[in-house]
Amino acid sequence: MNELRGDQKSPLLLTMQIAEQIKMWSSEVLDPSVFIVDIEFKPGGGKLLVLIDSDGPLTIEQCRSLNRHLSNKLDELDFGDNPYKLEVSSPGVDKPLFIFRQYPKHIGRELKITLKAKTELLGKLLSIDGETLHLQLKDNKKAYQAKEPIFKDLAFADIEEAYVMVSFN
Repeated sequence: MNELRGDQKSPLLLTMQIAEQIKMWSSEVLDPSVFIVDIEFKPGGGKLLVLIDSDGPLTIEQCRSLNRHLSNKLDELDFGDNPYKLEVSSPGVDKPLFIFRQYPKHIGRELKITLKAKTELLGKLLSIDGETLHLQLKDNKKAYQAKEPIFKDLAFADIEEAYVMVSFN
């Protein structure tokens, strides 16, 4: 087991070590279809946030199970005198898609994408081929019903940030 003592490590080093440890412990209990998308830990902030997602629907029980497992593992370690709060959650609609593995389950949904070139696109994700996303761009007047739809292929590497647009129709 790694020696992680909060009072002996630089904040960046401690954060990196905790993230690696969390990934290792998570693999002990998570179904292969469930994966970590982000880990946020601010040593002075007192919060350790682990965001997980799934290739299919993510259940509250999957979050609870990982939370219990990580809590037990973290209790075995000494992080110094600073208390922290562990939270395991799905990213939620207010967070961007963090990793490529999150995209396939959103085929058919509308995405707002900011490219690294700072261009913004709004379009429906039609399919994925390798690491290329195939989109139908949304027309300002006709939405997705334009006579001549505009299609765009995007390399995942060109995406700065992407959000799934929530529809209440």
